[in-house]
Amino acid sequence: MAEQQQDITADKADSPTMVENVTPETKQSLGIATSQSLEEDSTNIEDDPHRAALQEDRHQKLPAKTWAAVFFLGFTFQPALAFSILGVFPIISVIATDIQGSTTNSAWMSSGWTLGGTIAFAIAGRISDIFGRRYVLLFGQSLLIVSYIIGATGHTLNQMIAAMAISGFGTGMALVNYPALAEILPYRYRAIGFAWTEFNLIPMSIFGSLAGHALAKNVTWRWIFILGAITGVITLVGTALFYWPPSRPRAVSHIPRRTLLKEMDYIGFFLYAGGLTMLLAGLYQGSNTHSWATAKVIALIIVGAVLFIGCFVWDFSGLAKRPLFPLYMFKKFREFTVLVICIFVTGFCYYAMTSLIPQELLHLFSSDPIRLGLLQLAAGTGNVFGGVVMGGLLHKFKHVHLQLMIAVGMQTVFMALLSLVTPRTTAMCLAFQFLATVPFAWVTVGCYTTVSLHIPQRDLGVAHGSIGTFRFLGGAIGSTMLNIIINSKSTEVIPSYVAKAVLPLGYPASSIPKLIAALAAGKSKQLLQTHAATPAVVAAASNAIKFAWAYAFRQAFLATIPFGVIATCVAFFIADPSKYFTHHVAVHLETDKKVEGVESKAANV
Repeated sequence: MAEQQQDITADKADSPTMVENVTPETKQSLGIATSQSLEEDSTNIEDDPHRAALQEDRHQKLPAKTWAAVFFLGFTFQPALAFSILGVFPIISVIATDIQGSTTNSAWMSSGWTLGGTIAFAIAGRISDIFGRRYVLLFGQSLLIVSYIIGATGHTLNQMIAAMAISGFGTGMALVNYPALAEILPYRYRAIGFAWTEFNLIPMSIFGSLAGHALAKNVTWRWIFILGAITGVITLVGTALFYWPPSRPRAVSHIPRRTLLKEMDYIGFFLYAGGLTMLLAGLYQGSNTHSWATAKVIALIIVGAVLFIGCFVWDFSGLAKRPLFPLYMFKKFREFTVLVICIFVTGFCYYAMTSLIPQELLHLFSSDPIRLGLLQLAAGTGNVFGGVVMGGLLHKFKHVHLQLMIAVGMQTVFMALLSLVTPRTTAMCLAFQFLATVPFAWVTVGCYTTVSLHIPQRDLGVAHGSIGTFRFLGGAIGSTMLNIIINSKSTEVIPSYVAKAVLPLGYPASSIPKLIAALAAGKSKQLLQTHAATPAVVAAASNAIKFAWAYAFRQAFLATIPFGVIATCVAFFIADPSKYFTHHVAVHLETDKKVEGVESKAANV
């Protein structure tokens, strides 16, 4: 009887006419797949990245158009980061001096970029999960072009600040290329895709400062913005031609767009953006234009912090239909929260170093712009090595949790060792700077890769956006905190260092403040010409000031140790994704023809 039933089932399955005439329920009872059941099964698989990695581990040859899309998605780093952070940031003081004759308020150029990027990161990720990545990415790339045009033609500091703020926001939008890259590449090669983005930073990461100062000195600094705009156009055109993901993410394809718009987390967006804006504005004003004790600064920081924390309270309450920061992700301590801690601390240290290293080189070794550019080659090379080489080999070495623990520990150790630097230890300084900057991009690639293998495809954008948000937030807080330490310590110890150096030479104590002010303004020649100080006094005072700055930097670098130790310890608990480095591909572009003989109908998020 059983054999007869099997024969009947086989006959029905082999008969197209009979299959077409039976109901979906009958098909299900006979074990015949329906289009609905196949779609639901595929959706369930993508909702579980671990299951997808292990059950769909089939080698697939990616079409040439997919590789072209990968190329331009990675090339997005050129206008997004290379010509902004690595090109413009090192010459902000040069730009401000040329435009307005001083550096007053010029720090708003970098702060505006950081603020725009930090806000856009999380928002863009969530929007791309709901409405698709293509147009979010193209919008961000368009903003980058606009920002470079404004910067290239700007004639006031406010215009330059606006250019950098728009650039930061455009960067945050354009960096949905992280989830875009992840989902069109096999799980096994996602780390290589992220390493490719870091590869695009090589020229400016190594030579950015040198190129910026050389252009400013010999032609015009505006060429940095012009070159950024050119790379932006190339990126925009290439992405528009080759990056064609499914028009709607599968997870929400059955929901009308009007309904999705109603379900957006507008309260979360307001609390996040408003809180972050006020918090960073307070940190900037407290460290640059106002005293930390002023009511305005205190109010901005407190209200901003309350709103920012309120965003998470709101999203974790369950009241938001599609929260900006889903609670379930943060409950995944080993798969997500630990990564947020690691990227926050590495961002805290690295972005602080991008600010501190030029200052350290300037105050301890040289004031010549070209030599400063050459001295910064070490740090730039270290960052490239970490992102391209170590990041690209992430899937080969496996044991990702141990790699990240080693990387964070390495950053902690060598930032602490930078405290040993003095004006007489140039070689040691450059070696430690190289080794201290290797981990950041390595950790970045590791965090983005690990998240993409633990978080469901439907929330990959917001997961990567959260990683980017805390990376830049850590940088903003780290830069502010360490600069506060340096400025306060240098102000405190420079007079005593100078006094110890010049009083034995017979220089009057009452004139020491004027001597310090003149040397700080670069007026050593005037001191000699007016006989206000002897060559011996000027040399002794200049050398003492260098050692005073070395002491100030020492305190700042030592202050990073507790953060690094905590991050190193928690990194050990990261859930290692190594066993999921398979050949599964989550999304096929609509331009794909066939992948290993299987018709690609644009499997999506």
